[in-house]
This record gives sequence, structure tokens and C-alpha cells, in this order.
Amino acid sequence: MSQRRRRPLSRRRIAVIAAVALALVYGGFELGRAVSGYSVVAAMKQGIALRRENRALAERNETLERRVATAELSQRVDRQAQSDAQRMMGELQAETARQQQELQFYRGLVARQFGAGTLRVQELRIRAEEEAREFRVRITLVQAATRDAVANGTLTLTVSGAQGGEPRQLALDEVEPRQRRELPFSLRFFQQIEVPVALPEGFEPAELVVETRLGRNAEPRRQAFPWRVEGEPEPVVL
Repeated sequence: MSQRRRRPLSRRRIAVIAAVALALVYGGFELGRAVSGYSVVAAMKQGIALRRENRALAERNETLERRVATAELSQRVDRQAQSDAQRMMGELQAETARQQQELQFYRGLVARQFGAGTLRVQELRIRAEEEAREFRVRITLVQAATRDAVANGTLTLTVSGAQGGEPRQLALDEVEPRQRRELPFSLRFFQQIEVPVALPEGFEPAELVVETRLGRNAEPRRQAFPWRVEGEPEPVVL
């Protein structure tokens, strides 16, 4: 009995058999993983979730880094501001001390010249207004105090001159538009008081007397000044 020759397998059959074998092996592998609780879909979902969590952590980390950078910058700015404030305070304290020394020096000069505790008119200026016969008198009061004592009191003035060839004196309420009899003052070192003055027609002023009074019962202090308007030529004395 003659034996049949077996035909060799073709390449196509070999490829098909190999593919089937691989499929069986992979299927068995996946079946084993499925039996043991492993799932490809679950693994993919877990991978996606991990990537999202990783992005969220990265964004949070970036936010925290920005906050840390902002806090560090704020601390540097605060330290610089504190340093500048301390420097300015030191400069102000030094300037205050210097001014205090100058004040003590000038206060001593005034006290030596006029006497301690003396209130006086240091300067008097008369300026003509636009309207005829109207003037503004600026009186500068100075207190030669050795301590920071406040001087409170009142001031009044009298304009002496002539009208119709006869001597005449005009009190404050006669020349001041509001007809005030006295003007209050309150000063520690000096104060300027401006008084509007309107003179009657035909009156020729010659002198202005300022009277200051500390308190109500103190004796008044009088100082006389020539009536001299700023910008006008001085009268010629023959």
C-alpha cells in the first residue's frame, strides 16, 4: 500500500495558524487578567483620571509658586517701606531738633532785647486799598517768651491826625467797617492781624497808636507809629 505524500503547508496557512495561536494566547492572557480583576477599560479610565489629577496638581503647584513669589515681593516691599519710614523719621527728628535749637536761640535774642514775657508790636505796615480813603493795617505781634506760653488778649488802635485845622483822634470803631471796639489775639510766638481802616473825608492822619492788653484786668501797653503808607513818599520835614 503506497503511502500518500503530505503536502507542505503553505505560507498563508502558517500565517493564519500563527495569528490564531496569538489570538488564543492574548485571549487567554486577557481572560486571566479579567478573572483576577484587571480590566483594560478600567485601566484606561484610571490613566485618564491620573493625568487629570496630575494637571490639577501642576496648576495648584504653579498657583502656590505665584503666591510664594508675591508674598516674598510683598515682604521685600514692606521691608523697604519700613526702612524708608525709619529713615524719614530720623531725618524729621533731626530737623525738628535743629529747628528747636534755632527757636531757642531766637527766643533768647528776643528775650534779651525786649525782656522775657514781653508782648509787643514788632512791625506795623499800612497799605492803601483800591477805594479812596481805605487802607489795610497789618500788625505783627511778638511775644518774647522763654516757655511755650500762650498769650491771649485784645488789641485796639487809634488814628491821630487833624481835620479842618483841628486835632482829632479816631477810635477803632470809628474807622473799622464792622465798628469793632477791639480785636482778639492768641499767640505763642507771633501773630499777624490785619485791620481794614476807612478814614473820613478831610481827615489827615499823622500817627497810629496800637494798644494791647493781656487779659481783662492787665494794664494796656501802647506803642505809637507814624502814619506811613507803603509806596508813598515820606513827608519832607522842614
